[in-house]
Amino acid sequence: MNAGLIPATTFVPTRDQAIRAAAAALLDAVAERASRTPREAAEAAWYPGHRLGSVEAIEAEIIRRRAADPAVVSIAA
Repeated sequence: MNAGLIPATTFVPTRDQAIRAAAAALLDAVAERASRTPREAAEAAWYPGHRLGSVEAIEAEIIRRRAADPAVVSIAA
């Protein structure tokens, strides 16, 4: 048996490739999140028992945070 061995056909990225792929995935996720309207983001974030209580409260917090740090929103552009 080959227990613990990597099959010859498996691609194993180098450390640099893995870091670059992770960074690219993170940037894509941040850009996708920032591209949502505050309402869409609030609806996606809400769940029963959320500490802010309502979609409207979450939306207001998102608007406040985006106004405080416009650099995050500019990533999506």
